[in-house]
Amino acid sequence: MKNQQLNLTKDPIPYLAVKMAIPVSIGFLFHTMFNVVDTYFASKISSVAVAAITITFPIFFMIIAISSGTRQGATALIANAEGAHKKELAKKYLLQTVTFSIILSLVIMVIGLFLAPYIFTLMHAKGEYFNFALQYTNILLYGCIFIILDSTPTAGLNAMGDTKTYSNVFIIGFFVNLILDPLFIYGYGPIPPMGVKGIAWATIAAEFIATIYVFYRVKKLSNYFDNISVRDFFPSKKLQLNILRQALPASLNMFCRGGGFFIIAFFASFFPTPDTSDITIAAYGIAIRIEQIILLPAIGLNFACLSLTGQNFGAVKYDRIQEGYLVCLKYSLVLMIIGSVVLFFGASFFMRIFTDDIKVIVIGTYYLKIAALFAPIMPVLDISISLMQGVKKPIYAVYISLFRDIVGATIIFWLLCFYFNFNLEGLWLGILIINYLSVIIFLFIVNNRMKYLGLEIFKKKISSN
Repeated sequence: MKNQQLNLTKDPIPYLAVKMAIPVSIGFLFHTMFNVVDTYFASKISSVAVAAITITFPIFFMIIAISSGTRQGATALIANAEGAHKKELAKKYLLQTVTFSIILSLVIMVIGLFLAPYIFTLMHAKGEYFNFALQYTNILLYGCIFIILDSTPTAGLNAMGDTKTYSNVFIIGFFVNLILDPLFIYGYGPIPPMGVKGIAWATIAAEFIATIYVFYRVKKLSNYFDNISVRDFFPSKKLQLNILRQALPASLNMFCRGGGFFIIAFFASFFPTPDTSDITIAAYGIAIRIEQIILLPAIGLNFACLSLTGQNFGAVKYDRIQEGYLVCLKYSLVLMIIGSVVLFFGASFFMRIFTDDIKVIVIGTYYLKIAALFAPIMPVLDISISLMQGVKKPIYAVYISLFRDIVGATIIFWLLCFYFNFNLEGLWLGILIINYLSVIIFLFIVNNRMKYLGLEIFKKKISSN
């Protein structure tokens, strides 16, 4: 590894956690602002445009799931290989990850183009609302290969503790998108005004430029692309299956989260009525962008925990796994408590930045106050998922996501919204309840699985084998 400075198996854990987390959190700030910019410009078109982009989010999130799941799975495999000093194996995994990503991007494009119209119909989208959503989604799907490839090759760098490159991807994407959004929406010179379609094209252009940057940085900062040929990218059955075993659970976890957004939007589409639900959907779309901004300082610690766990699991340093998990958890809780206070008391102010529609502001403010009540416990779930990913047990994250985002959520939302007739307030309350239940259940799972592996994570001290 060129310019490698961090030693994830020897350097002090608190130092490593902060050193890796800060670049990722900064990167995710710009990634979230990327989406916020899209939402802001959509709000200048109309509330219908905001609602249309919001209901496309589950499909967009599915694309992100491929990218994130593949990156997380590859990061764990490469980190394990690096921790065991198997440099050549780590290199092979990185190259095969690129191939894996391309194949999956083609699959999701085909499936998405087929399913999108049916999904929007199910969510009561009609007329302009439906047309905006379909136009936006189709463009994203045609360019999804760049959305996936702009981050997956950085798995090797992440595994070695370099999270700066991954952060820079988001920063570059944000500024390109910020420039292109108004240019493509309103047109200039030879560029015709494209409206909602312009937002999608700006996204794809930004992802394309970010992809070029990623491959350049991986080449410059590592030896993963040294002395390679086209043949090295040919699918290896063994390595592809290993990547799939790690990436599929992580992707399924993200898929469940995307499904969770769909389920929330689906229930929200009944209020105030199916014909006027674009108001509620627009409010939810704006609110979740605000929520993401406030809560993202802790995101970088998820990545730090994954990389620390992966390398030290490969190096059989279990005491460092325990310390890394608890340090990341402690730092995240502090950050999220602060963020939650800001979110609760600033909810109305934040909503008014994006819209002057009173109905949208009222609905969005109510949701944000509910979100502030469950936000402090979310790092517990996310960092625990990173822990399980790092010890090559990602399937448990899928189980809890199925419960939180799909099965448990559907049951609780239906009961509160329709059986107890709490209507939209029942939906927001249900989100609060399902998140707390999920954290409690997953902590029990983590504690028991760590004991099974000989890694009693909540013991006072763990001795390495």
